Amino acid sequence: LQTKKQGEKLVVYLEGRLDVSVANEVEEELSKLIDGGENHLVLNMDKVEYMSSSGFRACIATLRKLNAQEGSLKLCCIRPSVRRIFDVIELTSLFEIYESEAEALNA
Repeated sequence: LQTKKQGEKLVVYLEGRLDVSVANEVEEELSKLIDGGENHLVLNMDKVEYMSSSGFRACIATLRKLNAQEGSLKLCCIRPSVRRIFDVIELTSLFEIYESEAEALNA
């Protein structure tokens, strides 16, 4: 995973297909970042082409872990095709979603 530290927040750049073949690995990597002291994550999803239920599960697990530590998870730059899936399975209310990385960092 590519990352960039911005003040207290860590931007994580996800890309490709977040499906069953990579979702567990992504979830483990995000968990390691949190265990390493990162409590405020921004997931930049500009290059995510597809998300399966496994990808959503990884995001939800990350959100729960951060919430338990009074941290925060923000999502940004979600492509319209992936955003439709969020809307269909009614997860848009669960996550803080921003149009741009700058908006997510300033929120």
